[in-house]
Amino acid sequence: MISIETMKYRTEQMLGEEFPLVFWRGKGRIVGSDEGGLSLLVRGMRADYTWDRLTVTWKRLLSNHTLTVDELGGGHDAVGIVSIFAQLQADGLDVLDADGLLVLKEHADTPVHQYADMNRPTSWAPWRRKIHGD
Repeated sequence: MISIETMKYRTEQMLGEEFPLVFWRGKGRIVGSDEGGLSLLVRGMRADYTWDRLTVTWKRLLSNHTLTVDELGGGHDAVGIVSIFAQLQADGLDVLDADGLLVLKEHADTPVHQYADMNRPTSWAPWRRKIHGD
């Protein structure tokens, strides 16, 4: 798994690049990355993150083996975090787009917190339809 320092370096090199969103339709774009933090556009809404917040969230994913959009609040900033993690660590994560879920492909330990069914936590399908206007 990559480190936050590697994420900083990669996102600095990817300014202006688009990436697919997890759970929402459309694309996100990296609009800023420096020592202070990371800025994304998620379907036209700006999301600014500090590296401390991203570090805590990354450690949460590594310790729990899963991360969902809904556990981060379900908004555009949550979609941005999950989507950029999926983009930067594509080979080490399984992405279940319909549930907004990232799952570590390989892990050697027991997760700290886990869902009753590790593969599919409760889905936000009704909310997703509302968000997308379906």
